[in-house]
Amino acid sequence: MNLPRHTILEEEVEEECDILFVAESPKMHEGQWVPFRAQEYSVIMNQLAGLGLLDKFKVGMTTAVKCPSINTDNLNPEIRKTCTHHLYDSIERYKPKLVFACGKLATTMLYGKATLESRVRGKPISLESPNGHTFPLVVIKHPFEVVSEPRNSFLFSTDIQNAVNNILLGKSSAVQVDYTFAMTTSELNEVRDDFLDSKLDMAIDIETTGLNFMKDTIHTVSMTLIDRVTGDLGGTLVLPIDHPEAKISNRVKESFLNFIACMMKRKDIRKILQNATFDLKFLKRYGVEEVHDVYDTRLLQHLYKEDVPKSLSDLVYYYFPEEEF
Repeated sequence: MNLPRHTILEEEVEEECDILFVAESPKMHEGQWVPFRAQEYSVIMNQLAGLGLLDKFKVGMTTAVKCPSINTDNLNPEIRKTCTHHLYDSIERYKPKLVFACGKLATTMLYGKATLESRVRGKPISLESPNGHTFPLVVIKHPFEVVSEPRNSFLFSTDIQNAVNNILLGKSSAVQVDYTFAMTTSELNEVRDDFLDSKLDMAIDIETTGLNFMKDTIHTVSMTLIDRVTGDLGGTLVLPIDHPEAKISNRVKESFLNFIACMMKRKDIRKILQNATFDLKFLKRYGVEEVHDVYDTRLLQHLYKEDVPKSLSDLVYYYFPEEEF
């Protein structure tokens, strides 16, 4: 079945494009087989227009499979092999600089295996067609998920904007973080006053051997000073506690924990944690019991946008998309 090739700029229908949206399977619209229904098409159009991309990039659309009867339930290896050939033929004709896989079937076809789209959504990977055209692939929600559930528009918009900014516009930048990894009391003392005298907010993160605070142990505790007004980072201090590769004495370990306790009980600075109840349970078991003025980024994200993922990597992706750590 031959499908019409659709571009956002329909008056400039050309083979090559900058951005290619790969849909699930063809849909009938006004007597034509098309990659997206009218409402889905409008979601993409409005998103690209809102980001000011229509004047900068040419956009194409195609389907992951060419037959309307094919779906994830009846996609066997033989059908996948045939459909993959046609899909890559379209990609090689378009020669896109960026490909968006919309939905489960498109994700499966381009990854070459059944892949849980929620695990790879928004994370670019590099692929190569049989004839050598390399392109970055980013999995996004299908626009139908925005039509049927408008709250998905945030993820849909964020994924497109981040991918275009980082891949096509080259706005990503590496973040340099100065840190001190203290192995002795004297190394801690070199920066102790910088932390104890600072009025900046402090981000706290702990690394543990597992999730059970009664059985597992703390590997490291890191503390980073942050200016809440400018967002500038101050110093970062990393303290090993029960790290197997950091052989510290019980006396040094005790001095590290006493310092952590002094910082956590201060009432004049904010302590910022991700999923604070997890970290605080571990710290309490290690004797850090008095804690004041705690802000939980996971909880704050839930209050702000309860319907989106809230892991630390997700929050970095949403709010610091142009920074490479």
